[in-house]
Amino acid sequence: MKLNKLSAILFSAAVSLCAVASDIDISFNLNNDEALLYGFKKKETYDVALRILDPAFAGAKVKGFKVELPVKDGAIKDVSGWLSSELKLVDRKNAPDLAVQPAEIVNYILDVRFDTPCEISTQGIWVGYSFTITNLGEEYGYPEIPVAVIGSKENLSDGLWMHTSRTRLKWENVGEIISAVSPMIITLETNFGDHDVAVGVPADVYVERGKDFSVPVDVINHGSVPVSDIDYSYTLAGKESSGSLHLDSPVEIMGASQTVDFPFGAIDELGEYPLTFTINSTNGEPNNDALRTGTGTVNVWPVIPVTRPLVEEFTGLGCGYCPRGYVAMEYMKEAFGDRFVGMAFHSSSYENAMVTVRNSDFPVTVSGFPNADFNRRNLMDPSYMPFEWEKYASEPSPAEISVEAEWADENHSEAVLTSKLTFVKDIDKANYKLAFAMTGDNLHNDTWRQANYYSGDESGDGVESPLWDIFLNGPRYVGDLVFNDVVVYFKDIPGIEGSVPSEIKAGETLEYTYRIPMEDVVTIQGNRFLNSDAKLRGVVILLDGETGYSVNCNKSDYLPESTTGIEDVAESGATVVRTEYHNLQGMRVSRPGAGAYIRTDIMSDGSRRTLKGCNH
Repeated sequence: MKLNKLSAILFSAAVSLCAVASDIDISFNLNNDEALLYGFKKKETYDVALRILDPAFAGAKVKGFKVELPVKDGAIKDVSGWLSSELKLVDRKNAPDLAVQPAEIVNYILDVRFDTPCEISTQGIWVGYSFTITNLGEEYGYPEIPVAVIGSKENLSDGLWMHTSRTRLKWENVGEIISAVSPMIITLETNFGDHDVAVGVPADVYVERGKDFSVPVDVINHGSVPVSDIDYSYTLAGKESSGSLHLDSPVEIMGASQTVDFPFGAIDELGEYPLTFTINSTNGEPNNDALRTGTGTVNVWPVIPVTRPLVEEFTGLGCGYCPRGYVAMEYMKEAFGDRFVGMAFHSSSYENAMVTVRNSDFPVTVSGFPNADFNRRNLMDPSYMPFEWEKYASEPSPAEISVEAEWADENHSEAVLTSKLTFVKDIDKANYKLAFAMTGDNLHNDTWRQANYYSGDESGDGVESPLWDIFLNGPRYVGDLVFNDVVVYFKDIPGIEGSVPSEIKAGETLEYTYRIPMEDVVTIQGNRFLNSDAKLRGVVILLDGETGYSVNCNKSDYLPESTTGIEDVAESGATVVRTEYHNLQGMRVSRPGAGAYIRTDIMSDGSRRTLKGCNH
């Protein structure tokens, strides 16, 4: 199973179509991206399909389609295109129920034209193609990976379904697995008027109380004239209104679409308000499209929370494939800035250096490394995460959340994290919990070496980043790395009972304070490992008490002079073998009580490290 780039020549051939007056071409390849190739490297029968479910195309008829199929004669047989009302198997074989058309491949392009165009119902239609690979030789093109796909974050529920005779024995939504869609270009026969446009209104729009807002409406041009001027009307919060809008960039003809922001006035009361929106005319001509009206809901909230996905990575110095997690985390840290909240858990299976949480206490069950999750909800290889982050960041959150971090005293013996939480709705029986942690940036040690199975490879996995050069051109074990977003303290991973009240008032700010003793910032063996120039920050997570999922999170600014008072115990590689405590009178005590104390760590190399602290 592999993705390879397909040549631009093939892609150009696929899109050089000429539309006629009543025909439009549609595709899930929204940006005309270059195709990739996907497959299972076996001699087997492939069935590939997508579904047209958009109500904007109900009543139109499918005339045919084109798609890249980069296999030459001698390695492929039984090529066909088909239409079906559902995906089903009979005797383990694909069984379309609307139309089947034998087809040929010319210059790596499968071009199917059905003898009788088939109408799209309101339940949608499946458009697909089938073929059998009989030879895997490279001289026949790409028979090992013959399915053209396009990386995508949209249309994943309908964009790429597959069944094969040996590998995928049931119809499966492969698009959601690999975040891709088919680049199939489908020709539709339509009866739309020259000035007809359809609209797509979001199911939910979230706006702040008392502020003007806009609603992003998809305008789909079904006509033969570019749309520059729109007259529209709407009903919202019991009031009817209308308006006109000029588009500096017109919506082009026949199937072209554009998201247009239509302005609305402020709503002063919290609540959920049904919206009905209609485009009445375009360019001064009546719009008779059957789908000229759309409906949705406007949610008026006291605040609009900034959603920050929780990214938890599971890694280890001795894990040779973990560099792909290292690169992905660093890429997201740079690309997404303050909205990126990352937590890297180092595993005791691979190291002792930065392990502060036992594998058995990880927030999710991890069966292999590297691994990662979004919001404790979806596990995935960390190399996929940069491509998925924005999808999770676009999900609405029930609350705005922030956290500040400061030292409790001048000795920096304890960090104090203070969170603020504001919910968008009243809740009578809330079930939420807060979890607090500390992460470290700029962690380094002369003795740390990252295992590296990418040494000598031509390319890495996931995003393109100059960081890959460190591993591709580096040795089997890479030193001199700086580690960021490392979990250095996390004791209440499932969340703190009672940290969020059960009765919540919309717009009310809730505060909670959490304290982290710095003497507890040690590995699971009890060893201190922070270098003196490490940078520390607090993390707060809002957890759903029923599912355990994160619904929002945030991170603080760095604690000032983060590790003042902590000497470079990690730089020599020595570990703590014994710890002694004394009061300020020099008397040895078993454990420091209230007030100032002196902690002395006796190291494995015979040296002694001293830290002054204070308990309150």
